[in-house]
Amino acid sequence: MVFIKKAAKTVRNHWKKSIFFSSVAVYGTIYLRNYMETQELMRSYCEKAAKYGKKPLPIHLKPRHVTVILNPNANKRKANKEFDKYCAPLLHLAGISVEIRKTESEGHAKTLVEELTGTDALVIAGGDGTLSEVITGLMRRNDDRDNGVPIGVLPLGRTNSFAKIQFPWRKKTEKVKALAESTMAVIEESIRPLDVMKIEVISSENSTEEDSKEAGKPVYAVSSLKWGAYRDAEAKKDNYWVFGPFRNYATYVFNGLKSKLSWNCEAQISYSPPCDGCSNCFKRTDSSSNGGGFFSKFAKPDPLQFSKLSVNNPECSVSREKTVRTADLSLTTLNSAPETATSPAKLLMRIGPDSVAYLDFVRNGFRLEKGENSDVTEVIEAKTVDIRPENAKQSAWFSIDSEDFEVRPVKVTLLPRIIRVFCKKESASACA
Repeated sequence: MVFIKKAAKTVRNHWKKSIFFSSVAVYGTIYLRNYMETQELMRSYCEKAAKYGKKPLPIHLKPRHVTVILNPNANKRKANKEFDKYCAPLLHLAGISVEIRKTESEGHAKTLVEELTGTDALVIAGGDGTLSEVITGLMRRNDDRDNGVPIGVLPLGRTNSFAKIQFPWRKKTEKVKALAESTMAVIEESIRPLDVMKIEVISSENSTEEDSKEAGKPVYAVSSLKWGAYRDAEAKKDNYWVFGPFRNYATYVFNGLKSKLSWNCEAQISYSPPCDGCSNCFKRTDSSSNGGGFFSKFAKPDPLQFSKLSVNNPECSVSREKTVRTADLSLTTLNSAPETATSPAKLLMRIGPDSVAYLDFVRNGFRLEKGENSDVTEVIEAKTVDIRPENAKQSAWFSIDSEDFEVRPVKVTLLPRIIRVFCKKESASACA
C-alpha cells in the first residue's frame, strides 16, 4: 500500500516525465511485438520458399531467370531496403536466378524493358508509376501482340492500387505479408490474365506539335483513368503530411470549397459497347500487329481468339455519343475486382453528378479512401471510349494509374487478357 502511494505521488509530482516514459514504453512494446510477428512471418515464408529451392533440376535445364525492375526511390527511398529484406531472400531460397536493374530517372523503366533480353519473367518492384512504365514499355515494344512473359508486382511504392487489390494490407505486419505473398506468387508461378487500357492522344487540326508527338506514343494502364474534383483532392494529400495517417482524409476537408479543383469536367464522349470477341475485333487486332521482338517467342496461339472469327456482332463497331458535364469521371478495368476475373472484359465508365455539395464531397472522399465507390449518376460499359474535353486549354489533369497526365483529347481502348501476372493460387484457379 505504501508503494502504491509513493508511486502515485511520484506520478503527480513528475507528470510530464511520467507521460513521456509511459509513451516510450508503449511504443517500445508495440515495436517489439511487431518485430517478433514479422520475424516469425518471414521464417515461415523462408521455409516455404526453401522447399522449391530443394527440388531437383534436370541437367539440361537452367534455373529460372527473373529480371527485377527496381525503383530505389519509391516510397521515400525505402523500396530498396524492403526488397532486400522481405523479397530477395525468398527468391534466392527458391533457387531463382535474379537480375536486378534499378531505375535512375522517370521513364527509365520503359527503356530498361525495351532493351531487355533473355528472361523468364519480369518482376516490378515499385509503385503504380513503375508498373505503368514497365507495362507501357513492354506493350510499345510488342504492339499489343504478346502476353507471354508473366509479370510479378511487388508493392514497394507509396501508391500500389493494383497490388493492394491482389494482396491487401492495412498494418505494417500485413504489408510484410503482402510483400512475401507477392514474392511467393512469382515463385509458385500462379498466373492469371490481365486486361490493359491503351490510352492514345487524339490529334486534330488544332493540335499542338507536342500533342502530335504524344499521339504516336500510347500510354498503358491496368487500373483506372480519373478526372475531376476527387482526383485533384487525392493528388494534394501529401500537402497535409502534418496530419500523419489522417492526411488522406484531411485533403477532402480542406479542398472541398476550393475553386481550383476540376468541378466542371465538360467533354464530348463517344464509346462502343463491350464485345466478347467477333470477326471485327480479330481483324482490327490483327491489322494493328507488327510482329516481333524478343518476347514474341513466348507467345502462344489463342484458340479462343480464332473461334471468334465466325462470330458476327454488328454492335461491335457502333459508336454512341454523349455530352458529359460532371465533377467526377472515371474509367476502370475489371482488374480491380478479382471476383470478376471470369466476366467478359469491359471498361466501366462512372459519371458522377454535375455538382457536389461540400458535405457530400467530404463524405464521398472518405468512402473512396475506404475502397468504396463515390456517388455516381450513370455507369456505362464500354470497349473503347473517346474523351474530347471542351475545356482542354485550362490547366487540368488526368490520373492514369495514380500518375499525372495533362488533360487532352484521348482514346481509351480495352485490350482484354493481353498480359499475364503472377497472383495468388486462388485467383489463378478462378481464371482457369
